[in-house]
Amino acid sequence: MNNNAMQFLFGDRELLLKKSDLFSASVDVIVNPANGGLSHGGGVAAKFVELGGEIIQDESDQFINEHGQLESGMVAITTAGNLPYKAALHAVGPRMGEGDEQNKLRRAVSNCLKLCSMHDWESIAFPAISSGVFSVPIDIVAEAFFHAITSFWDARIDGAPNKIVICLTDNNFQPFFNAFRNVSMVPENETFQENSISKQEDEQIIETGEVSLNEEDISVLENDDVNDWFK
Repeated sequence: MNNNAMQFLFGDRELLLKKSDLFSASVDVIVNPANGGLSHGGGVAAKFVELGGEIIQDESDQFINEHGQLESGMVAITTAGNLPYKAALHAVGPRMGEGDEQNKLRRAVSNCLKLCSMHDWESIAFPAISSGVFSVPIDIVAEAFFHAITSFWDARIDGAPNKIVICLTDNNFQPFFNAFRNVSMVPENETFQENSISKQEDEQIIETGEVSLNEEDISVLENDDVNDWFK
């Protein structure tokens, strides 16, 4: 295994576990590990506002004013502000101890993928949601990601997203990979092909993400149909 990345193939689709900065991912959309009030005051969430601008917090506040607090497993969407992405998806993961953590996290990941499918966003990057200050053990996080992604792709022969990147840190990359590989080796889940990626090869396979924003992308805050995915 390469020390920085591991590729899993699901037919023509690609899942990449990568030791990298979320905000350097070459994808269409990225995911913010948010709290239920969409108050982006610390950690990765604070960096979203720092890099993307206060518009991300302003739109998040508008969303909460219109729809109320989000529960674990729900996802909200805003523009990405100054960041070069089509949107920012704010996924509310569970805190350890609130119960049913794996299913709630699985639902959050699934809802992000559904939004990609609805908008034809071909690629998405996630952090390891809930594994930081929310203290959910990394093996639970990895298993939730695995089941959410494989179930989503199993249910759809084609369609977006076709590329998923999970951006990990120096500390959580190896344990996440170990847990992810272990669950992927269960007999009924033999769909993944695992490939090591050298640094040079990794740089070559990363596609440039689209950076344009249009009215359709940002009007989702007023689209009642999208609200169904938050539940």
